[in-house]
Amino acid sequence: MASKTHYGFFNRKLIEMQNEKDISNEIAGIIYAFLLLHLKPKGFQIYINDVKVSTDNITKFYYPDVFATREQRTEKNQYIKSEPELIVEVISPTTHITDTVDKYIAYTNIPSLKYYLIAEPETVYVTLYSKNAEGKWEAMSYVRKSDVLALPLLDISLPLAEVYK
Repeated sequence: MASKTHYGFFNRKLIEMQNEKDISNEIAGIIYAFLLLHLKPKGFQIYINDVKVSTDNITKFYYPDVFATREQRTEKNQYIKSEPELIVEVISPTTHITDTVDKYIAYTNIPSLKYYLIAEPETVYVTLYSKNAEGKWEAMSYVRKSDVLALPLLDISLPLAEVYK
């Protein structure tokens, strides 16, 4: 039987984390493919699941489901990135609080981050956090397949009909 857990590194400690359902992985994969198609030609690197993001360069690292960065690959950063511009988390009952509270606080303190997107896997419900002109974070929720998430700072739009096929 496969292990039901994997581990994250927070405040210099290994923390046990639950694995995700297949539908969460599918939604993350669809978003990854969309971003790869639309952001890779614009100089972005797109990562899924197994590359860490440093939120404070010292003690907190998360494995976002998907993220996009223009950070150049170097010998030092091949396992951990620190300049994401878009982070996507597909939540589950076991990660809901972590994704909506802990990770929100950590991610929105990353200077390079422009968007934080949280997607529910089993129903059409996406929350998009973005910085306004004053640098404050605002949230918009999307609940219809016909909704399109505008990401003007990345010069793309993500149709939810693509995500929730």
